[in-house]
Amino acid sequence: MNDALLPVINTVEDEMDEVTSSLWNTARELDGIPADDPAVTLALYKLRSEIPLSIEIGRFDKNNTLITTTRYLDPWWVPGETKSRLNYPVEVLEAAGPCCVVSDFYQYQDGDRGLMIITPVYDENGEYDGVLRLSYDIDSLFSGLTEYLKNEYGYTLWAMHTTGLKFYDENAVEIGKYLTDDPEYQTPELQNMVNAVLTTTSGNISYPFYDTSRGEKAQINAVWNTVDLGCGKEWRVVLTDNVPKSTGPDGSSVTVEELKAFVENAYVYANKMGKTAALSAFNDPKGEFIDGELYIFAYDMNGTVLSLPYQPDLVGENRWYLQDTTGIKYIQRMTARANLGGGFVLYLYENPFDNFASELKLSYVMAVDDTWFIGSGIYLEDQPFSDTFYIDWQKREDLVRQVRGMDYLTIVEGIPAVLDMINDPKSELNGQEGLYPFAITEDGTMLAYALDHSLVGTNQLSMSNSYGMSVMREVISLSQEGGGLMYSKVWTPETMQETYVLIYVEPADDATYFGSMLILE
Repeated sequence: MNDALLPVINTVEDEMDEVTSSLWNTARELDGIPADDPAVTLALYKLRSEIPLSIEIGRFDKNNTLITTTRYLDPWWVPGETKSRLNYPVEVLEAAGPCCVVSDFYQYQDGDRGLMIITPVYDENGEYDGVLRLSYDIDSLFSGLTEYLKNEYGYTLWAMHTTGLKFYDENAVEIGKYLTDDPEYQTPELQNMVNAVLTTTSGNISYPFYDTSRGEKAQINAVWNTVDLGCGKEWRVVLTDNVPKSTGPDGSSVTVEELKAFVENAYVYANKMGKTAALSAFNDPKGEFIDGELYIFAYDMNGTVLSLPYQPDLVGENRWYLQDTTGIKYIQRMTARANLGGGFVLYLYENPFDNFASELKLSYVMAVDDTWFIGSGIYLEDQPFSDTFYIDWQKREDLVRQVRGMDYLTIVEGIPAVLDMINDPKSELNGQEGLYPFAITEDGTMLAYALDHSLVGTNQLSMSNSYGMSVMREVISLSQEGGGLMYSKVWTPETMQETYVLIYVEPADDATYFGSMLILE
């Protein structure tokens, strides 16, 4: 297990060193430049395009007021008004130097979560003039590494600060717990494990653990080591062997039409019997809404679990910011799809009928009313989502980096210039293998599309794939929520057939959305 863990430690250290160095260097470029100067905005967007796991980057003045930010369509980020809730004394910021100050696990004002990385900026006289603050998506960093470990070695991982705060785990319920104090960790065996990991920089141990996600207890073998962030900051990364082994089932025997009909029947039942009776029926693992591999799940519109018959320990948990190992926030995508009249969503999820192994799932969702929705899904064994395939996290970052680079070019050269680059097969935007950038308007008109130039100028709102997913409606919906990742299937003119793609999108302005597709083979 150590042979698998040490490369992960090195990767995380290299990644964090690159992030902190980039933030520090940008701050030095902005020393002496007023916080509201257009050059600051340009520098922040450039930095954001270089760090695909950044969520936002802000320039705050010495009174902790936001002056300039890269965040788009977010009501909590108002230049000139928003105050930073996480502040450090000037002497602490300066003492960190190029290491920057790296926070512990942090819940952002909009509910998202990750880390804050902060460094000071100085005025023309060398006096402290505020900070650059970068929000970092630590979930996506570790989830990509986790998927690599699971597929290459059969291991998974979790991570915590030396304070005992767990800030990453595949089971999102675990994130944010202080393991020294959490009631579920107070057994002698678990406290022995926690103390060992906290007090020594590396080692190995076995311990029993009850997994609320799977509803079962297991004996876990683990090794751990330390990520050194510099300036006295350390993380413990723990590698474990409690990875569910797939039994290799055949693909689902349920058709897409049968899946949709199953959910529609549950919708009729919920409206007839009422919410309380319906949820009781949906949560019954031996009830009428269990039909082979099909079962009904339910969530409120804020992401709280109302029904999961095969994972009852999760009922009542909020999973709004849960994401699969690719980074798709599938509860948010389901909620958006339900609010748009219902439809299909693709994501990776644990299959209770295959030892809880993570597999591609196609779900159909419907809103019962404006407070909650229901759905059901089938697991797909289609290529490229086989037991031996996973998305390289570096390719995922290349996808995000390309779209954010288009955002940066928009500031420098304008949207028309970027559209010309997307439509030019010889431009620098079309030089990355497997990536196909595009641009679409809010009404569905394709402005640029590297994969199929024949569609440029046409309206694609009605474009749907073999699963009945309206691809561009989903792209527009995701863009209007600020952007993100999604799976879909699209027609490729070269092969004359559909192929799976991973899509990343962001708004270029209020009416134009940039995106790119990573072809999955």
